[in-house]
Amino acid sequence: MIGNYLITALRAFKQQKQHFILNVLGLSVGLAAAILVALFAKNELSYDSQQPQAERVYRIAQDYSQLGLGVVPIFNYINGTRALEYSQVEEVFALTMVEFTREAEVDVTVKNQGFKLNDLYGATANIENFIDIETVAGSLSRAMSVPNSIALSSSEAQRIFGRTNVVGEILQHKNGQYTVGAVFTDLPENTHFGFKNLVSVEHDPANTDITSSYVYLRLAPQTDVTALEKTLTEKYYFGDFKGRLSLQLHPLTDLHFTAKSPFEMKVGGAKQVVMICVGLSVLLILIAGFNFINMTVAQSTKRAKEVGVRKALGASKSQLVAQFLSESVLVSLLAMTIACVLVELLLPSFNNLVGRELSIDYASMFSVVVVAVAVTVGVLAGLYPAFFISSFSAKRVLSGDLQRGSTAIWVRKSLLTVQAALAVGLIIASITLQYQLAHLQNLPLGYETTQRLVVSEVPVKAAFTKAPTSLVKQFAAIEGVEHISVIDTQLTRSINNTLVPTWPNGEQSQSLTPVIGTSYEVVKGLGLTLLAGRDFSREFAGDWSNRVNGVTTIGTIITESVAKQAGYSNVADIIGKTIKDTGRNVEMRVVGVVADVKVGNAQEASSNIMFLLGFTYFNPTSEVILTINPQYLAQIRQDVISVLAKTANVYEPEINLLSDSYRAVLSGDERISKVVLIFTALAVFLTCLGTFGLASFATVRRQKEVAVRKVLGASRLSIVNILAKEFLTLVGVSIAIAYPVTYWLVGDWLANFNDRIEQMMWVYGAAALVVAGITWLTVATLAFKAASTRPSLILRYE
Repeated sequence: MIGNYLITALRAFKQQKQHFILNVLGLSVGLAAAILVALFAKNELSYDSQQPQAERVYRIAQDYSQLGLGVVPIFNYINGTRALEYSQVEEVFALTMVEFTREAEVDVTVKNQGFKLNDLYGATANIENFIDIETVAGSLSRAMSVPNSIALSSSEAQRIFGRTNVVGEILQHKNGQYTVGAVFTDLPENTHFGFKNLVSVEHDPANTDITSSYVYLRLAPQTDVTALEKTLTEKYYFGDFKGRLSLQLHPLTDLHFTAKSPFEMKVGGAKQVVMICVGLSVLLILIAGFNFINMTVAQSTKRAKEVGVRKALGASKSQLVAQFLSESVLVSLLAMTIACVLVELLLPSFNNLVGRELSIDYASMFSVVVVAVAVTVGVLAGLYPAFFISSFSAKRVLSGDLQRGSTAIWVRKSLLTVQAALAVGLIIASITLQYQLAHLQNLPLGYETTQRLVVSEVPVKAAFTKAPTSLVKQFAAIEGVEHISVIDTQLTRSINNTLVPTWPNGEQSQSLTPVIGTSYEVVKGLGLTLLAGRDFSREFAGDWSNRVNGVTTIGTIITESVAKQAGYSNVADIIGKTIKDTGRNVEMRVVGVVADVKVGNAQEASSNIMFLLGFTYFNPTSEVILTINPQYLAQIRQDVISVLAKTANVYEPEINLLSDSYRAVLSGDERISKVVLIFTALAVFLTCLGTFGLASFATVRRQKEVAVRKVLGASRLSIVNILAKEFLTLVGVSIAIAYPVTYWLVGDWLANFNDRIEQMMWVYGAAALVVAGITWLTVATLAFKAASTRPSLILRYE
């Protein structure tokens, strides 16, 4: 019987080629999109699940939200170990940002050749209890216990030494040397940990102020995490910050989605992107399934006699249902095979789009799931057509008196209406997303990004000085360099340092104010907009930070927001006034006011910034910003690399155009935009495919009507419009459904942005016109062909 079903199915496919091709094409596109998204979602949801007892590991974060800042994921390791006093905490592990604190040297030499140790972190000896990491050679725990010992990843060992068996090798640096104690395999992609090299770091038990470590706690089973957060907050925060600062414990397996701080080891993912992708792929499968149902029901009359004959010969309804369902499943499995081919072809491009290295293993359980989904889609999509076709009356069919009910017509029209509504909604969402992204990209930053080349992580002593250093002089001598500024902050990331200011009227601020240490002429170097006062200038040497009798005096340039916070609506009135940091005994004299500056992502609201001349809090490195002539960019890069190696022993420096760095900040939003665009295009394509199939059927069904109208003098255009009217009416209904739902969903999404556009009504009109226009063209193409056929060829059989 199964063989008979297969033969019948193949015969039906051959007789109904167009119907078969449209079904396979629609389902294969929908399934290919679903497979790609499933690979992406599977990868995103697997982050850090492989770590030992991952479900009980939490990372400490400090919440500064009530002080005007966000959540910072770094903490003091010594304070972290004191959490062991509580029975809920079983073990503590830490990774220390040595590049940030310069507790270790990142620039080394091997046989007189310089290298930079990429992503170097300090680690505690119990690292293997928290991270699933394979040691290739040596002992990782011992390497993290011995001073001046280092562990290299396989790729770093290969890059530096050309091999991986390097235990015992020596790396020289300006303050001594490292001995390679272990080599470990490179970390997999699906982890938030981002180190490539590890070094042993000593933590001073008496120093509980320096905050530079990622501290992880393994908690006992059934621990009340919320209660423990409150307990730890009360232990560490008291005095002026009591009730305003708090500690949070973030689950390890959620960090990939929830950790958004600029201090993260790696850029995390966005749950929103995963949900959007999954939702859109489900919509594509639904649209493909709707197409399958519509076209199968529409073609049912062609198989009415077959059903009648089978019933007359004794076939039961269940046998007929099984036959038609087997055809549906066969189409779905064939579409799945084509979909897998499409996935293999599109996977490299999709990887570039989502920024991942995804692959599919056909020998894994994933393949079983794909087959199960394909069969399920085939069964669900074919269920209604199977029951509908098998319900035909043998007597009516064979007597030529087949009266088709209104149910099939209602189902076809309903599904086509839903498809068109989805297409309209997706087009509106896609266009709105593009405009919102463009709005974010064009928000005023307060500083110039063009013609600025940023040299990152230059040692403070090599560039951040009152008198120009040898390094700065050599940079200035490079052809094409027009100006040099030095700051202690990465403008496209975040500000590391803050203070609690006391305003000129003696009132203390209730929030933290970010500060940026700078060299002279910062307004000119960064392209700031000066509203009042002047720039830092060498003519006013007293502006440079100077400490006398325990009091530090500094010249400061503040943003407009700071001036208004201090109570000055006319920003010029604050020039010459002094703002104090009583905690550090610092007095800052205001010499200039600039327009608000947004550091990091332009979506961030923080723009109350103070620029301090010649003063930096704890920062061991600085950012040298070169204003350049773009024509000399390539040569300037080479000259900068050479000068850094010779003058500052800095190797393989990070050098980027400021415009490129800022563009990278919005890369996540751009990915969402591209994903929505692609899936919207696919949805519209599948909707057109379904419309084409139904229009083809409707045109064939009304051929005689077309011929009679043409004989009676109807024009081709009028015939086209008559045939298209039915479909355009359905599109009108779909627009009425799509508008309110889309307006609510898009408005809810836009509400997540501090700076956002208003919904544009012309977008709604454009989406309706696009769907209506495509529908009319699709139907018109077929209708015009029918209207161009000679009536005699159709009516002669009558």
